[in-house]
Amino acid sequence: MASMTSSSEKGVPADPQVESGRNKTEIKKKKKVVVQVPDHDVKYVLAFKPRTMDDLKVPDILIRKDPELAAWWYQMLADTALFYESNNERMLEKQRDYRHQLRTKGMVTSELLVDDDEDDTTATFSGGRRRHRPGVMKKQDGQTRRLN
Repeated sequence: MASMTSSSEKGVPADPQVESGRNKTEIKKKKKVVVQVPDHDVKYVLAFKPRTMDDLKVPDILIRKDPELAAWWYQMLADTALFYESNNERMLEKQRDYRHQLRTKGMVTSELLVDDDEDDTTATFSGGRRRHRPGVMKKQDGQTRRLN
């Protein structure tokens, strides 16, 4: 008869969530919330113009005086050109998306992933002074009274 080995004997945990100490009830659920993109962000994206690195070159005098520094400079320009290229692609895609949303909806929206268990109990700033002043009391109607 062949002996049966359990998954814990093989070194493979039976349930990865239980083995790591987390219960299934502790898993945070995410939900999507649609929010409107602020106008200044929309204007920034729509005003974007692609940039090129064609005009930046390593100076000839630098190549003659310090070839090692010139090589480093050239490598830095190549890395910057890659960054500009990826940034241009991303921003142009955003522009197309924003223009499409403006034509269809009249506003630009974005989806955010939010934890489901998070309450909207954010601390809001109440009016008045924020620091403690000994000997001064502020009433609810806005009047300030000195205690001394």
